[in-house]
Amino acid sequence: MDADFLWHTIGGGAIIAAALTFARLLLEYTARGADRRQDRDDRRSAYQRDAEARLERVLQDRLAEADRRLEREHLLLMQAHELLKEQYIALQAERLRLLEEADSAREMLVHKP
Repeated sequence: MDADFLWHTIGGGAIIAAALTFARLLLEYTARGADRRQDRDDRRSAYQRDAEARLERVLQDRLAEADRRLEREHLLLMQAHELLKEQYIALQAERLRLLEEADSAREMLVHKP
């Protein structure tokens, strides 16, 4: 066997192996880039979901607090309304009493001998 042919064959095989290795490395690099982008997108969407969930919890807490405040205010207003009704009834009774006293005083003056 010719030595030049042997070295040429070994060299050609090495070039092919190097080209295949380079192609494999290039494919792996491309695949890793796609994986990194996918991982980054997954982290971003997970962060977005977490942020939305936190915001929803905060909004629900605020809404629940507003409901509690409204319920307290409604109770206070109902109590104030009941007090006002009682005061109105008392004022009406007082007015009626005063009118009756005025009528009776007028009657006394008119019928005084």
